[in-house]
Amino acid sequence: MASNSDSIYNVLTYIHRHQDQVRFIQQRNSNVIAIGVPDSVPVANQELYFPVGHLLVNRMDDDFLAKNGELLNDFFDRTRSSKEDYREVWITTSYIPTEHMYLVEMSFE
Repeated sequence: MASNSDSIYNVLTYIHRHQDQVRFIQQRNSNVIAIGVPDSVPVANQELYFPVGHLLVNRMDDDFLAKNGELLNDFFDRTRSSKEDYREVWITTSYIPTEHMYLVEMSFE
């Protein structure tokens, strides 16, 4: 299942560790952040998790949230949400070849 993906975890970790090499994209919704990641970053199963011209939406399962809470909290802190916490995380991914980037959008519910 995609929500347990090491690929997603690895991309999130890359973003967290290399914030100067990614592009944070302004969002209208206060509970959402979007990030452009250069396609030079290696991604396992890229065609599965970052489809060209399509969006892949995953609700991250409870195990993923429990194992990666600290990492996810850092992303949540970047939102403009008035909520103090979240119960669900939805991650939407895609590959945009004209921009040479992977799109990662995180929604905290």
